[in-house]
Amino acid sequence: MMRRAHLSYGRTLTLITALGAVLRFALMARQSLGYDEDFSAVVVHQPVGRMIEIVSRDSAPPLFYLLERAVVAVADLLGLASFGGLGGPVALRLVPVLAGIALIPLLAAMARRVAGDAAGAWTAVFAALAPTTLLLSGFARMYGLAAALTVAAALLLWRATERPSPARWAAYVAAAAAAVWSDYFAAVALAGIFAAAVWLRPGWRTAAVAFISTAIAVASITPWLFVARAQFEHTGQGFWVPPLSPTMVGGTLAQLFMGPPVDDRLPLGRLLIALQDVAVVAGFTALGGAVFAWRRLDQDGRRAAVFCLLATSGVGLLAVVSLWRPLLDARYAGVMWLPLFALAGVGLAAMPRRFGGLLVAAVAVPALALSVATTHPETPSLIPGLEAEVGRHDVVATAWTHYLILLDEAGPGVQARLHVLTPDDPPWYVGTAAYPAGAVIHALPADVIANHGRVFWIADPGAAPPALPAGYHSSASRCAVLACLTTYGPADG
Repeated sequence: MMRRAHLSYGRTLTLITALGAVLRFALMARQSLGYDEDFSAVVVHQPVGRMIEIVSRDSAPPLFYLLERAVVAVADLLGLASFGGLGGPVALRLVPVLAGIALIPLLAAMARRVAGDAAGAWTAVFAALAPTTLLLSGFARMYGLAAALTVAAALLLWRATERPSPARWAAYVAAAAAAVWSDYFAAVALAGIFAAAVWLRPGWRTAAVAFISTAIAVASITPWLFVARAQFEHTGQGFWVPPLSPTMVGGTLAQLFMGPPVDDRLPLGRLLIALQDVAVVAGFTALGGAVFAWRRLDQDGRRAAVFCLLATSGVGLLAVVSLWRPLLDARYAGVMWLPLFALAGVGLAAMPRRFGGLLVAAVAVPALALSVATTHPETPSLIPGLEAEVGRHDVVATAWTHYLILLDEAGPGVQARLHVLTPDDPPWYVGTAAYPAGAVIHALPADVIANHGRVFWIADPGAAPPALPAGYHSSASRCAVLACLTTYGPADG
């Protein structure tokens, strides 16, 4: 009887990573740009000096934007369309996609240290197909990059602690510093990673070098903080994260496996939410399997499992801080809690193969559904009608939720007449640092009223514009997913 050939761990990991890469590249342009991504789009299409100025007044470090700006510059150099097509979502999501692909072998390496090849392979499959990691790869923000760099830093510190060498310490400092330069919350993640390294009980010299290396990585952001002094003004202003509560904690934890929340107004929105619930149950079942796998682990495996758990302790620190200043949010926690995926892989490896496969399917189906279904406002689909109709005395008035994507993707004719129409100034955290001067208005411009101009109002379905002058009535309406264009004009116009 011929024996079946088994793939080596290296080949298995390569195949799984390739599958994850194919999925991410295939799906990266499926969704139009959504909230927050439109800020990235506006920023990286600015000249570098203007880009740095905007970022320094917002709430993040500059590394992600610099990388994004480089990708967009290459896309422009190759003659790709700057707006839409390969110059749009694809260019803007390339950095997160590459970071998401890198996460697959990184998390597998952590799990392999806990429970061997099988745990590494199961973790790779889980990371390749889970909603959180798959959708994070298609989100044109800094969180995916920071998460990959943080996991890489955890692995590098782990190895440097076990077998210290100048090259390993330098690699750790480089990865850790890059993480902090991508997202400030990576500094909180590094505190948890350092605590995990100390738990391994290295000699005092090694522990001291680990502390100094971590401090250097965090302190490397200091020069940027002088440039971004305006960001400190936000600390005394309102923030969008709700106060800590059982509901808030539960919702944040659920997003570890379900990905970002879905608006139930979307087509098939309730079905997508139900699929996310399935993913949450499957994910926590896999994670719970690591508890039962504990007794099978040898001493080194148990130490490694605790390291993975402690490496996520920054989330706990974030929760404690949130008692005074609400900061606990899934996007911020996502920078530091992904080592839990390694433990989920350990749990899957300890289960019967068919049951583990069922759990993987239970997270993969929601991930694919969320990637294929429309989950972002399709504001750009309204632009062609605007381009054809807006006149020199009309105004394109929007709610802030749709302003930045129009500012980025619309042509000069629409941009010249584009404003956020609101009775109050929008809060800073909606991306106002990227607004050009005069973007926000509280009433219709005088030239629109004097010349009987029309108002093209773009907002969420059912949202009415602030009070319009007497005699203005709606004459037409056209809606896309989570975005409506309503035309208002004077009765005698």
